[in-house]
Amino acid sequence: MPDSMRPRDDDGFIAGVHFAGDEDSAYQLEQWLRPLDGLNAHLRDEFGVPQPLGILCRSADHALAISEHTTLPVRFSRLFSGLTTFMSQPELRVVFYVNQSMKNFQALRFSGPAHVHLNHGESEKASMISNQLKAYDWVFTAGTAARERILGELIGMPETRMMDIGRPQLDEPRSVPSAWSDSSAAREQGPVVFVAPTWEGDSPEMAYGTVALSGMKLLMSLFDAGFRVIYRPHPRTGVVSPAARHARQECERLVNARANGFLDTSDGVSWQLDVADAAVCEMSSVAVDWLSTGRPLIMLRPADPRAEVIDGGLFDRARSLEPHDAARAGVDLRDALAHTEDACALADELASHYLGPTGPGQQQSRFEDAAVWAVRLRTERKA
Repeated sequence: MPDSMRPRDDDGFIAGVHFAGDEDSAYQLEQWLRPLDGLNAHLRDEFGVPQPLGILCRSADHALAISEHTTLPVRFSRLFSGLTTFMSQPELRVVFYVNQSMKNFQALRFSGPAHVHLNHGESEKASMISNQLKAYDWVFTAGTAARERILGELIGMPETRMMDIGRPQLDEPRSVPSAWSDSSAAREQGPVVFVAPTWEGDSPEMAYGTVALSGMKLLMSLFDAGFRVIYRPHPRTGVVSPAARHARQECERLVNARANGFLDTSDGVSWQLDVADAAVCEMSSVAVDWLSTGRPLIMLRPADPRAEVIDGGLFDRARSLEPHDAARAGVDLRDALAHTEDACALADELASHYLGPTGPGQQQSRFEDAAVWAVRLRTERKA
Protein backbone atom coordinates (compact mmCIF):
# COMPACT_ATOMS: atom_id res chain seq x y z
CA MET A 1 0.00 0.00 0.00
CA PRO A 2 1.52 3.39 -0.98
CA ASP A 3 2.46 5.71 1.87
CA SER A 4 0.28 8.38 0.26
CA MET A 5 -2.79 6.35 1.21
CA ARG A 6 -2.07 6.43 4.92
CA PRO A 7 -4.13 8.91 6.99
CA ARG A 8 -2.07 11.94 7.94
CA ASP A 9 -2.47 14.54 10.66
CA ASP A 10 -2.16 17.32 8.08
CA ASP A 11 -4.69 16.01 5.55
CA GLY A 12 -6.89 19.00 6.38
CA PHE A 13 -10.17 17.49 5.19
CA ILE A 14 -13.31 19.29 6.30
CA ALA A 15 -15.53 16.47 5.02
CA GLY A 16 -14.82 12.76 4.98
CA VAL A 17 -16.34 9.46 3.94
CA HIS A 18 -15.91 6.35 6.08
CA PHE A 19 -16.29 3.14 4.12
CA ALA A 20 -16.15 -0.46 5.32
CA GLY A 21 -17.76 -3.63 4.01
CA ASP A 22 -17.12 -7.03 2.50
CA GLU A 23 -15.36 -7.65 -0.80
CA ASP A 24 -18.57 -7.35 -2.85
CA SER A 25 -19.71 -4.04 -1.38
CA ALA A 26 -17.56 -1.54 -3.29
CA TYR A 27 -20.55 -0.61 -5.48
CA GLN A 28 -22.12 1.01 -2.42
CA LEU A 29 -19.47 3.73 -2.43
CA GLU A 30 -18.81 3.81 -6.18
CA GLN A 31 -22.29 5.15 -6.85
CA TRP A 32 -21.54 8.15 -4.64
CA LEU A 33 -18.22 9.13 -6.21
CA ARG A 34 -19.61 11.59 -8.76
CA PRO A 35 -21.93 13.34 -6.27
CA LEU A 36 -19.03 13.53 -3.82
CA ASP A 37 -16.81 15.00 -6.53
CA GLY A 38 -19.40 17.72 -7.08
CA LEU A 39 -19.58 18.33 -3.34
CA ASN A 40 -15.78 18.54 -3.18
CA ALA A 41 -15.80 21.35 -5.76
CA HIS A 42 -18.59 23.15 -3.89
CA LEU A 43 -16.73 22.93 -0.58
CA ARG A 44 -13.53 24.15 -2.23
CA ASP A 45 -15.31 27.23 -3.56
CA GLU A 46 -17.27 27.80 -0.37
CA PHE A 47 -14.44 27.46 2.16
CA GLY A 48 -11.27 28.05 0.12
CA VAL A 49 -9.74 24.69 1.05
CA PRO A 50 -7.67 23.12 -1.76
CA GLN A 51 -8.71 19.55 -0.96
CA PRO A 52 -11.73 19.60 1.35
CA LEU A 53 -13.00 16.00 1.03
CA GLY A 54 -11.26 12.68 1.59
CA ILE A 55 -12.28 9.02 1.75
CA LEU A 56 -11.17 6.50 4.37
CA CYS A 57 -11.46 2.84 3.38
CA ARG A 58 -11.02 0.18 6.04
CA SER A 59 -10.03 -2.45 3.44
CA ALA A 60 -6.89 -2.28 1.31
CA ASP A 61 -8.67 -3.86 -1.64
CA HIS A 62 -11.44 -1.28 -1.44
CA ALA A 63 -8.96 1.58 -1.18
CA LEU A 64 -7.08 0.48 -4.29
CA ALA A 65 -10.28 -0.19 -6.24
CA ILE A 66 -11.94 3.11 -5.27
CA SER A 67 -8.79 5.11 -6.06
CA GLU A 68 -9.03 3.91 -9.66
CA HIS A 69 -12.48 5.49 -10.01
CA THR A 70 -11.94 8.91 -8.45
CA THR A 71 -9.48 11.77 -8.15
CA LEU A 72 -10.58 12.36 -4.56
CA PRO A 73 -7.87 11.45 -2.04
CA VAL A 74 -8.32 7.92 -0.72
CA ARG A 75 -6.82 6.81 2.58
CA PHE A 76 -6.61 3.30 4.02
CA SER A 77 -6.36 1.99 7.54
CA ARG A 78 -7.62 -1.25 8.96
CA LEU A 79 -6.29 -0.28 12.38
CA PHE A 80 -7.86 1.92 15.00
CA SER A 81 -4.74 4.12 15.05
CA GLY A 82 -5.28 5.12 11.41
CA LEU A 83 -8.97 5.66 12.03
CA THR A 84 -8.08 7.95 14.94
CA THR A 85 -5.71 9.98 12.75
CA PHE A 86 -8.40 10.47 10.10
CA MET A 87 -11.27 11.21 12.48
CA SER A 88 -9.27 13.51 14.79
CA GLN A 89 -8.24 16.09 12.20
CA PRO A 90 -9.15 19.45 13.76
CA GLU A 91 -10.60 20.71 10.48
CA LEU A 92 -12.96 17.73 10.03
CA ARG A 93 -16.60 18.81 10.31
CA VAL A 94 -18.69 16.06 8.65
CA VAL A 95 -18.25 12.35 7.93
CA PHE A 96 -20.58 10.48 5.57
CA TYR A 97 -21.53 6.80 5.64
CA VAL A 98 -23.10 4.85 2.76
CA ASN A 99 -23.99 1.60 4.57
CA GLN A 100 -24.48 0.08 8.02
CA SER A 101 -21.15 -1.72 8.38
CA MET A 102 -20.32 -2.73 11.93
CA LYS A 103 -17.06 -0.78 11.60
CA ASN A 104 -19.07 2.42 11.25
CA PHE A 105 -19.55 2.28 14.97
CA GLN A 106 -15.81 2.50 15.56
CA ALA A 107 -15.93 5.83 13.72
CA LEU A 108 -19.10 7.05 15.43
CA ARG A 109 -17.33 7.18 18.78
CA PHE A 110 -15.52 10.35 17.64
CA SER A 111 -17.51 13.41 18.72
CA GLY A 112 -15.67 16.06 16.71
CA PRO A 113 -17.34 15.75 13.30
CA ALA A 114 -21.03 15.37 12.58
CA HIS A 115 -21.95 11.90 11.34
CA VAL A 116 -24.32 11.76 8.35
CA HIS A 117 -25.87 8.62 6.91
CA LEU A 118 -26.41 8.61 3.14
CA ASN A 119 -27.10 4.94 2.42
CA HIS A 120 -26.46 3.50 -1.05
CA GLY A 121 -29.90 3.87 -2.56
CA GLU A 122 -33.54 4.45 -1.74
CA SER A 123 -35.81 1.45 -1.33
CA GLU A 124 -38.24 -0.17 1.08
CA LYS A 125 -35.90 -2.94 2.18
CA ALA A 126 -35.85 -3.66 5.89
CA SER A 127 -32.26 -2.37 6.09
CA MET A 128 -33.51 1.12 5.23
CA ILE A 129 -35.32 1.42 8.57
CA SER A 130 -32.64 0.03 10.84
CA ASN A 131 -32.60 1.36 14.39
CA GLN A 132 -28.90 2.04 13.73
CA LEU A 133 -29.97 5.25 12.00
CA LYS A 134 -30.43 6.80 15.45
CA ALA A 135 -26.67 6.69 15.95
CA TYR A 136 -26.03 9.35 13.30
CA ASP A 137 -26.43 13.08 13.77
CA TRP A 138 -28.39 13.36 10.53
CA VAL A 139 -29.87 11.04 7.96
CA PHE A 140 -30.04 12.39 4.41
CA THR A 141 -33.25 10.88 3.05
CA ALA A 142 -34.39 10.74 -0.57
CA GLY A 143 -37.90 12.10 -0.09
CA THR A 144 -41.24 12.00 1.71
CA ALA A 145 -41.58 8.22 1.47
CA ALA A 146 -38.28 7.64 3.28
CA ARG A 147 -39.09 10.08 6.08
CA GLU A 148 -42.56 8.61 6.58
CA ARG A 149 -41.12 5.10 6.61
CA ILE A 150 -38.52 5.96 9.23
CA LEU A 151 -40.93 7.95 11.40
CA GLY A 152 -43.45 5.14 11.27
CA GLU A 153 -40.99 2.44 12.31
CA LEU A 154 -38.30 3.99 14.51
CA ILE A 155 -39.77 5.07 17.82
CA GLY A 156 -38.06 8.19 19.10
CA MET A 157 -36.41 9.19 15.81
CA PRO A 158 -37.10 12.92 15.39
CA GLU A 159 -37.96 14.25 11.94
CA THR A 160 -35.61 17.19 12.56
CA ARG A 161 -32.65 14.81 12.07
CA MET A 162 -33.70 13.98 8.51
CA MET A 163 -33.11 16.05 5.38
CA ASP A 164 -34.45 15.23 1.91
CA ILE A 165 -31.87 15.35 -0.86
CA GLY A 166 -33.38 13.09 -3.53
CA ARG A 167 -30.98 10.83 -5.43
CA PRO A 168 -28.01 12.95 -6.62
CA GLN A 169 -26.88 10.04 -8.80
CA LEU A 170 -29.79 10.79 -11.14
CA ASP A 171 -28.19 14.14 -12.03
CA GLU A 172 -24.96 12.58 -13.26
CA PRO A 173 -24.07 12.98 -16.95
CA ARG A 174 -25.17 9.90 -18.87
CA SER A 175 -23.62 8.29 -21.90
CA VAL A 176 -24.67 5.09 -23.62
CA PRO A 177 -21.80 2.58 -23.62
CA SER A 178 -20.56 1.31 -26.96
CA ALA A 179 -21.16 -2.25 -25.73
CA TRP A 180 -24.90 -1.57 -25.98
CA SER A 181 -24.76 0.53 -29.14
CA ASP A 182 -22.74 -2.17 -30.90
CA SER A 183 -24.82 -5.08 -29.63
CA SER A 184 -27.26 -7.11 -31.69
CA ALA A 185 -30.00 -6.20 -29.19
CA ALA A 186 -29.60 -2.51 -30.01
CA ARG A 187 -30.16 -3.29 -33.69
CA GLU A 188 -33.18 -5.57 -33.18
CA GLN A 189 -36.78 -4.36 -33.33
CA GLY A 190 -39.14 -4.12 -30.37
CA PRO A 191 -39.45 -2.17 -27.12
CA VAL A 192 -36.59 -2.29 -24.63
CA VAL A 193 -37.12 -3.52 -21.08
CA PHE A 194 -34.58 -3.06 -18.30
CA VAL A 195 -34.55 -6.07 -15.97
CA ALA A 196 -32.76 -5.44 -12.65
CA PRO A 197 -33.26 -8.14 -10.01
CA THR A 198 -31.83 -7.75 -6.53
CA TRP A 199 -29.81 -10.30 -4.58
CA GLU A 200 -31.18 -13.00 -2.28
CA GLY A 201 -30.37 -11.15 0.96
CA ASP A 202 -28.56 -12.36 4.06
CA SER A 203 -31.63 -12.95 6.25
CA PRO A 204 -35.27 -13.97 5.76
CA GLU A 205 -36.36 -10.38 6.42
CA MET A 206 -34.11 -9.22 3.55
CA ALA A 207 -34.98 -12.00 1.09
CA TYR A 208 -36.31 -9.79 -1.71
CA GLY A 209 -34.47 -11.50 -4.56
CA THR A 210 -36.38 -14.19 -6.48
CA VAL A 211 -34.02 -15.02 -9.35
CA ALA A 212 -33.84 -18.70 -8.33
CA LEU A 213 -37.62 -18.96 -8.66
CA SER A 214 -38.55 -16.41 -11.32
CA GLY A 215 -35.44 -15.56 -13.32
CA MET A 216 -35.74 -17.88 -16.32
CA LYS A 217 -39.56 -17.66 -16.49
CA LEU A 218 -39.38 -13.88 -16.46
CA LEU A 219 -36.79 -13.64 -19.21
CA MET A 220 -38.51 -16.17 -21.47
CA SER A 221 -41.79 -14.29 -21.03
CA LEU A 222 -40.16 -11.03 -22.10
CA PHE A 223 -38.36 -12.57 -25.06
CA ASP A 224 -41.53 -14.33 -26.20
CA ALA A 225 -43.44 -11.03 -26.03
CA GLY A 226 -40.95 -9.45 -28.42
CA PHE A 227 -38.98 -7.32 -25.97
CA ARG A 228 -35.34 -6.47 -26.24
CA VAL A 229 -33.92 -7.17 -22.77
CA ILE A 230 -31.18 -5.35 -20.89
CA TYR A 231 -30.45 -7.75 -18.06
CA ARG A 232 -28.42 -6.45 -15.11
CA PRO A 233 -27.69 -9.06 -12.42
CA HIS A 234 -27.08 -7.74 -8.93
CA PRO A 235 -23.36 -7.97 -8.05
CA ARG A 236 -24.13 -9.83 -4.81
CA THR A 237 -26.45 -12.45 -6.30
CA GLY A 238 -25.25 -15.87 -5.18
CA VAL A 239 -23.10 -14.65 -2.30
CA VAL A 240 -25.37 -16.45 0.18
CA SER A 241 -27.39 -18.93 -1.89
CA PRO A 242 -25.87 -21.50 -4.29
CA ALA A 243 -29.30 -21.79 -5.92
CA ALA A 244 -29.34 -18.06 -6.63
CA ARG A 245 -25.82 -18.25 -8.01
CA HIS A 246 -26.80 -21.10 -10.33
CA ALA A 247 -29.94 -19.26 -11.46
CA ARG A 248 -27.94 -16.12 -12.16
CA GLN A 249 -25.56 -18.11 -14.37
CA GLU A 250 -28.48 -19.69 -16.22
CA CYS A 251 -30.07 -16.30 -16.83
CA GLU A 252 -26.82 -14.84 -18.08
CA ARG A 253 -26.35 -17.72 -20.51
CA LEU A 254 -29.88 -17.28 -21.83
CA VAL A 255 -29.45 -13.52 -22.33
CA ASN A 256 -26.11 -14.00 -24.08
CA ALA A 257 -27.64 -16.60 -26.39
CA ARG A 258 -30.45 -14.30 -27.59
CA ALA A 259 -29.96 -11.74 -30.34
CA ASN A 260 -32.38 -9.43 -28.52
CA GLY A 261 -30.67 -9.91 -25.14
CA PHE A 262 -27.95 -7.75 -23.61
CA LEU A 263 -26.04 -8.70 -20.45
CA ASP A 264 -25.34 -5.42 -18.70
CA THR A 265 -21.97 -5.32 -16.94
CA SER A 266 -21.53 -1.54 -17.10
CA ASP A 267 -20.37 0.43 -14.07
CA GLY A 268 -23.75 1.56 -12.78
CA VAL A 269 -27.38 2.38 -13.39
CA SER A 270 -27.80 5.55 -15.45
CA TRP A 271 -27.88 5.13 -19.23
CA GLN A 272 -30.43 2.33 -18.96
CA LEU A 273 -32.96 4.90 -17.72
CA ASP A 274 -32.68 6.69 -21.07
CA VAL A 275 -32.61 3.64 -23.34
CA ALA A 276 -35.36 1.41 -21.90
CA ASP A 277 -39.10 1.81 -22.48
CA ALA A 278 -40.08 -0.09 -19.32
CA ALA A 279 -38.52 -1.88 -16.37
CA VAL A 280 -39.00 -5.00 -14.28
CA CYS A 281 -37.44 -4.71 -10.83
CA GLU A 282 -37.43 -6.28 -7.40
CA MET A 283 -37.22 -4.20 -4.25
CA SER A 284 -34.06 -2.15 -4.65
CA SER A 285 -32.89 1.39 -5.32
CA VAL A 286 -33.07 0.67 -9.05
CA ALA A 287 -36.86 0.51 -8.83
CA VAL A 288 -37.05 3.90 -7.13
CA ASP A 289 -34.53 5.45 -9.52
CA TRP A 290 -36.61 4.16 -12.42
CA LEU A 291 -39.59 6.19 -11.17
CA SER A 292 -37.75 9.34 -12.30
CA THR A 293 -38.23 8.26 -15.92
CA GLY A 294 -42.01 8.42 -15.75
CA ARG A 295 -42.24 5.17 -17.71
CA PRO A 296 -43.93 1.81 -16.92
CA LEU A 297 -42.61 -0.34 -14.08
CA ILE A 298 -43.48 -3.85 -12.94
CA MET A 299 -42.34 -4.99 -9.49
CA LEU A 300 -41.67 -8.61 -8.57
CA ARG A 301 -42.76 -9.36 -5.03
CA PRO A 302 -40.53 -11.47 -2.74
CA ALA A 303 -41.23 -15.19 -2.58
CA ASP A 304 -40.26 -15.60 1.07
CA PRO A 305 -43.25 -14.61 3.26
CA ARG A 306 -40.83 -13.52 5.97
CA ALA A 307 -39.41 -10.70 3.82
CA GLU A 308 -40.50 -7.40 5.33
CA VAL A 309 -42.95 -5.61 3.03
CA ILE A 310 -44.40 -2.22 3.94
CA ASP A 311 -48.19 -1.91 3.69
CA GLY A 312 -49.11 0.73 1.13
CA GLY A 313 -45.57 0.81 -0.22
CA LEU A 314 -44.20 0.46 -3.73
CA PHE A 315 -45.38 -3.14 -4.13
CA ASP A 316 -48.94 -1.99 -3.49
CA ARG A 317 -48.82 1.26 -5.44
CA ALA A 318 -46.98 0.09 -8.56
CA ARG A 319 -48.05 -2.75 -10.86
CA SER A 320 -46.60 -5.92 -9.31
CA LEU A 321 -46.42 -9.67 -9.81
CA GLU A 322 -45.85 -12.65 -7.56
CA PRO A 323 -42.69 -14.59 -8.54
CA HIS A 324 -44.71 -17.64 -9.60
CA ASP A 325 -46.56 -15.36 -12.03
CA ALA A 326 -43.34 -14.11 -13.67
CA ALA A 327 -44.33 -15.83 -16.92
CA ARG A 328 -47.05 -13.13 -17.24
CA ALA A 329 -44.56 -10.28 -17.24
CA GLY A 330 -44.29 -9.96 -21.01
CA VAL A 331 -48.07 -9.73 -21.48
CA ASP A 332 -48.46 -7.31 -18.56
CA LEU A 333 -45.71 -5.05 -19.87
CA ARG A 334 -47.25 -5.00 -23.32
CA ASP A 335 -50.51 -3.93 -21.69
CA ALA A 336 -48.75 -1.18 -19.71
CA LEU A 337 -47.12 0.15 -22.88
CA ALA A 338 -50.50 0.12 -24.61
CA HIS A 339 -51.84 2.35 -21.83
CA THR A 340 -48.78 4.55 -21.45
CA GLU A 341 -50.67 7.63 -20.30
CA ASP A 342 -51.99 5.87 -17.18
CA ALA A 343 -48.63 4.21 -16.46
CA CYS A 344 -46.73 7.48 -16.80
CA ALA A 345 -49.15 9.40 -14.58
CA LEU A 346 -48.67 6.80 -11.85
CA ALA A 347 -44.87 6.89 -12.25
CA ASP A 348 -44.82 10.69 -11.96
CA GLU A 349 -46.92 10.55 -8.80
CA LEU A 350 -44.65 7.94 -7.26
CA ALA A 351 -41.48 9.81 -8.29
CA SER A 352 -42.66 12.91 -6.45
CA HIS A 353 -43.41 10.89 -3.31
CA TYR A 354 -40.15 8.92 -3.28
CA LEU A 355 -37.68 11.42 -4.75
CA GLY A 356 -39.12 14.92 -4.53
CA PRO A 357 -38.25 17.42 -7.30
CA THR A 358 -36.33 15.68 -10.08
CA GLY A 359 -35.63 18.57 -12.44
CA PRO A 360 -32.12 18.73 -13.97
CA GLY A 361 -29.50 19.31 -11.28
CA GLN A 362 -31.99 19.68 -8.43
CA GLN A 363 -31.02 16.55 -6.51
CA GLN A 364 -27.27 17.17 -6.65
CA SER A 365 -27.91 20.76 -5.59
CA ARG A 366 -29.98 19.65 -2.59
CA PHE A 367 -27.24 17.21 -1.54
CA GLU A 368 -24.53 19.84 -1.75
CA ASP A 369 -26.62 22.46 0.07
CA ALA A 370 -27.44 20.00 2.87
CA ALA A 371 -23.78 19.02 3.24
CA VAL A 372 -22.60 22.64 3.34
CA TRP A 373 -25.29 23.40 5.93
CA ALA A 374 -24.00 20.54 8.08
CA VAL A 375 -20.41 21.76 7.77
CA ARG A 376 -21.40 25.31 8.73
CA LEU A 377 -23.51 24.18 11.67
CA ARG A 378 -20.69 22.02 13.04
CA THR A 379 -18.24 24.88 12.61
CA GLU A 380 -20.49 27.21 14.60
CA ARG A 381 -20.88 24.70 17.41
CA LYS A 382 -17.13 24.08 17.62
CA ALA A 383 -16.35 27.80 17.69
